[in-house]
Amino acid sequence: MLIPFDEKTGTVSSAIRVLIGLCRPPDSLRSGESSIDIRTRQREHTRKQKEIAEEQNCLAEVSVLLLHKQNGINFRISGRADLVSEDGNTVLEIKTAKPLPKKAATHHLLQVLFYAKALNASQTILVYTDPDTKESVEFTQNIDDEEYKTLWTGFLTDVSEFVKDEWKRHKKLKTSLASFNFPFETRRLGQDDIISAVTDVNSNEEELLMQAPTETGKTAAVLTGAIPPVIKKWKILFFLTSKNTQKKILAETIQKVVDNNFPLRTIILSSRERSCPLDTDRCNPEICPYAEVFEPRIRESGVIDRLTKNILITPEKLMEEAVAAKVCPFELALFVSQRCDLIACDYNYVFDPGIRLKRFFDDDETAARCALLVDEAANLPERVRGIWSPEIKTSWMETTWKYAAENKKLKKLLRPWRQFMQSFADSPWPYKEDEVKLAEGIIPPVVERRKWQQALSGDMNSPPEAVLLSRAVSAFGRVAENMDERFHLLARKEKKDTLIQWFCTDPSTFIKDEHIRCSSISCFSATLEPINHFAKELGLGIDNTLNSKVVGWPFPPENLSVWVDTGINTRWRYREEQTERLIKRMQGARTKTPGTWMVFFPSFAWMEKIVIAAEEAEMDFISQQRVMPEEERKFFVEQINSGDNLVLVVSGGLFAEGVDLTIPDLQGCFNWPFTSICITKAETITGKIQLNWKRRISPRFCNSWNKQSYSSRRKTDKKQ
Repeated sequence: MLIPFDEKTGTVSSAIRVLIGLCRPPDSLRSGESSIDIRTRQREHTRKQKEIAEEQNCLAEVSVLLLHKQNGINFRISGRADLVSEDGNTVLEIKTAKPLPKKAATHHLLQVLFYAKALNASQTILVYTDPDTKESVEFTQNIDDEEYKTLWTGFLTDVSEFVKDEWKRHKKLKTSLASFNFPFETRRLGQDDIISAVTDVNSNEEELLMQAPTETGKTAAVLTGAIPPVIKKWKILFFLTSKNTQKKILAETIQKVVDNNFPLRTIILSSRERSCPLDTDRCNPEICPYAEVFEPRIRESGVIDRLTKNILITPEKLMEEAVAAKVCPFELALFVSQRCDLIACDYNYVFDPGIRLKRFFDDDETAARCALLVDEAANLPERVRGIWSPEIKTSWMETTWKYAAENKKLKKLLRPWRQFMQSFADSPWPYKEDEVKLAEGIIPPVVERRKWQQALSGDMNSPPEAVLLSRAVSAFGRVAENMDERFHLLARKEKKDTLIQWFCTDPSTFIKDEHIRCSSISCFSATLEPINHFAKELGLGIDNTLNSKVVGWPFPPENLSVWVDTGINTRWRYREEQTERLIKRMQGARTKTPGTWMVFFPSFAWMEKIVIAAEEAEMDFISQQRVMPEEERKFFVEQINSGDNLVLVVSGGLFAEGVDLTIPDLQGCFNWPFTSICITKAETITGKIQLNWKRRISPRFCNSWNKQSYSSRRKTDKKQ
């Protein structure tokens, strides 16, 4: 559960904001604080707080604690009041809003009412302030008003009933642990080691970095090890992955767990875009019918009760129930997630400061109740590096400039950025390399986030490039607030476009800052060597709580032979001219050794070019499609398993992992190499290691991938 609960004394200990978030969703998703960036909110809040404190001689930031008993549950609720009058009779709470509301929001009323109850004040004042006009509106309430009393009593009743229900459910879960076991009939070699390592780390609230090869059955083993200790401590388990295919594998595994009579309530979160029932690629609550009314529709429809009756809450079920209740599926999923034991979601919802799950990770208290399982952890540093390496294209700027023809405010914002971008858009490109690091003294314009937000927020007619530009400029502002030696300003030429990018050479601190606040973290992947390198990249081992483990290959080593074709250059810039060679290699393999050959590509784009060439060469093959409904997927697997096929698929996709293939005549696989976190496998083995400038300015990379690790990797891969 998200809030600490002492089962012996029946006591809930929580901040008031967390309690309100658990049981009182916002009245509406329109306007208010959500339409204002956090920096602007903080500045305006501080300004208004200081102004009132000086005018009315109030005390600021007053810590409060309320002890209360309701329906057999003891409450220990804490908080910090914005302002308290000198005589202690009035509590003032400040909120930023745009536009100013006509009535106070229920969850804001509950917050200020709590402060008044804790301080024995007789009056509350909710102050809403507009960060742009500096105008404000006040809502004054007497604490003895009957409506106010009913609101407070009803809220505590709801929370106490919620805690009782969760307590009852948790007791059932703990009892079920006695019969909880591995969800499949047999265990593969290495799975016992995985289970043991993950159990120990979550029991001791430590860190784990574990390498386990593909087909070890990592998902089932990691869940089997993590679930018991996390449930015993009544914490929340997060399964983080970058792939929807992995979410599908997780769902199938959890269904096995549920079928074995272990009711672990699990929710699988999709992105906001994928969750939207409307035919639009932009989210605008101001015009969305599913955002107009939120809390009343949730309460009246009973959608929470219906959803939580499901042990496994899928995106499809969420969409169905949300549309029926006429509420936003994504926001409904976030609210329901607080009632779940396991949450499966993308890395971004923990490690991206712009979209992380605030209910769980904004406060240290709630973050400490979360245990993290990071799937394919080798990909996490690059993902976080991407979050902190924003780029701006001249094409975005020029398209937005044309759109802003009659918009003076937007043009004023664009002008310094356009001039800055144009200074690097010389034709011909003045540098020898396509990508260069700019001089230290070159600094982008100052980011005025609020003005950018005002200029483009809610404009559904603006071109997609304007949206991308606005997001990128905001990200540039975030980098400016965290500027240090990790960030390097680059210029890059891509065909007719010029890009300016802040490149983050070391994302490990940003990763560490998030996971160190959590109960534990278990990072696992098929490729995590050198272990020390990835430990540093992931920000692990800072406080000496790191456990590392390498699990062996689960199949006989004599079943695997690896050959490296040094006659093919698979780098992006050479792919066009290598197409004919690739076709001949595949034709030769099929002719010399008939049977099934699997061919893995790093992207759909490249695979589709090879598909066209294979068709022109009149080759027989089957290939994965970008969009494949469930029935088509099943038929494709049947085709693969029927044998005697040349099968073209994408690495990391639907048919590359998490799928049971029983091919009777599999002869081998082509894996056209693609760049991993550091170097391509082919380059490593042949000794043709070429580091681009990004690697040269990252000393951690050079120190980790030294001659010794290079030699051992080369020797291992050329085995057999």
